[in-house]
Amino acid sequence: MKPHNIHYDVRFNTPETHLFELECHIAHPAVEGQRVSLPAWLPGSYLVRDFARHIVSIRATSNGKAIKLEKIDKSSWQAGPCTSPLTIHYQVYAYDLSVRTAYLDHARAYFNGSSVFLQVTGQEESSCSVTIHHPAGKTYADWQVATTLPGRKTDKQGFGLYEAAHYQALIDYPVEIGTLAIAEFKAMGIPHRLVISGKHQADLKAISRDLKKICEHHIRFFGDAPFQRYDFLLYAAADNQYGGLEHCDSTSLICPRSWLPVKHEEHDPSLYQDFLGLCSHEYFHAWHVKRIRPVAFAKPDLSREAYTRLLWVFEGFTAYYDTLALVRSGLMTESEYLAALSKDINRFLRTPGRRIQALEESSFDAWVKLYKPDENTPNSQISYYLKGSLVALAMDLSLRLKQRSLDDVMRTLWQRYRNHEQLVNEGSMQALIAEVCGEKLASLFRDCVQGCEDPPLEKLLSRFGIIFTADKINDADLLREHLGLQLANDETRITHVFSNGAAEQAGLAAGDVIIAHDHLKASAKSLKQQLKRHRKQLHLHFFRRDELLSTDIFPRKHALAHYRLAISEKQKPEQRTLRQDWLATN
Repeated sequence: MKPHNIHYDVRFNTPETHLFELECHIAHPAVEGQRVSLPAWLPGSYLVRDFARHIVSIRATSNGKAIKLEKIDKSSWQAGPCTSPLTIHYQVYAYDLSVRTAYLDHARAYFNGSSVFLQVTGQEESSCSVTIHHPAGKTYADWQVATTLPGRKTDKQGFGLYEAAHYQALIDYPVEIGTLAIAEFKAMGIPHRLVISGKHQADLKAISRDLKKICEHHIRFFGDAPFQRYDFLLYAAADNQYGGLEHCDSTSLICPRSWLPVKHEEHDPSLYQDFLGLCSHEYFHAWHVKRIRPVAFAKPDLSREAYTRLLWVFEGFTAYYDTLALVRSGLMTESEYLAALSKDINRFLRTPGRRIQALEESSFDAWVKLYKPDENTPNSQISYYLKGSLVALAMDLSLRLKQRSLDDVMRTLWQRYRNHEQLVNEGSMQALIAEVCGEKLASLFRDCVQGCEDPPLEKLLSRFGIIFTADKINDADLLREHLGLQLANDETRITHVFSNGAAEQAGLAAGDVIIAHDHLKASAKSLKQQLKRHRKQLHLHFFRRDELLSTDIFPRKHALAHYRLAISEKQKPEQRTLRQDWLATN
């Protein structure tokens, strides 16, 4: 075997310290002195995370002798000149459960390459290899390694030597290590694995059966698969953990263990559908984002932001198709899909920021806004996931009324990438849709993408025999409906004050803690009870930081969206046909 110019050793013999011990061996360092760095962000998650901040210690040697290593910026180090191979020894602190970084304790090891593998400046295109060493001790005797990183020489548990064509490929293979539950299945003849870590009693057979349906749907949708194998790496966590990150031939997932079905036990179908939707979303990304992508993401500089106004296409369209795929795969009924769509529409209409931030702006500002929410976020921003998915729906329905569909656009994008590796230029989507479907969708782009108008979903859905019906307000929405504020769980601490509402006019602000109303001790429950009594005025005492203040608040209706989508009882045959073609199970 020809040795690679760059080789990494990964050890974690003291998991209780949460420290990965790493070595980066550089066979031919730059003559003038080698520079190394860690990325500031990773593809698929548009936030500067500065992974280098987790490096606890770092030093350099050559032939056993110390080499000067100087930090030159927040993420980079410069080694002194040497004529022999250079080794960088470093420790990385890893205790973040998210799918975007790294984690290590007595029960589990996990990492994304961008969190742990130093980039060797000037040698980013060089092939590289990694040895993952088995931790010492009987406690870890049954640990396994799960990754789609190509193995060169590994043992039955997956420990050993792996390799990658270049640095960008290396950091696209997440690695899950621990006591793993693994289920294998094939989708359209392609090997897939479901790998679960964490405490759980999940029915792997049932989940694999359903994932197979989703995977086969997506492969048929695009016409072929861009990978030779695929892994779903899932960490079954506590009830407040949720997320996913796409990779070329795998995905890292985290969700509450309570969402997963257990054999011979009843489970909440809506929560399980949320899990399947997450899997569907990340799997769709294997085509749309990992291959089809904006030009700005072609060869991104991971030390700085890569800006695009197209995230509404890449994340929004994916968010549209992730749940639609469940219907088309037979894993969600039409009524369940309309219920899920109702929630999204209501959530969108309840976001004042949709009138402030355009969809293209939301995409461009992802680096400083979406991943950094604050108490004013609902008033000033709109998610390119949420509005992007609803604009995708509006585009699809509009095209279907002209005997074309957004499906045609997606397949064209894939064929152009597959045949020519053609990427998506900024501002090109309207022209592409016009070219493929013969429809410019000018008003949708002008009003809903470049502007801040709502997509005309009520009008469009009615053409498919689906109507908006008023739904009853529930207790959870009373404070938002009448006071224009939101409390933290069942506390009386205000988390959000919404624009143009009673709370804003009364001078309340996020962070205020309401302690009394009308000289009685306040609770979330008592505030709701007062509102049910149709009180026209409440006198509130509250703390702002350590100051006791008071104000009068005048409850009023805030026209909060409470819609439920339903099939019209007066639907026409042509409406039923349109809807069936749209939601057709394949």
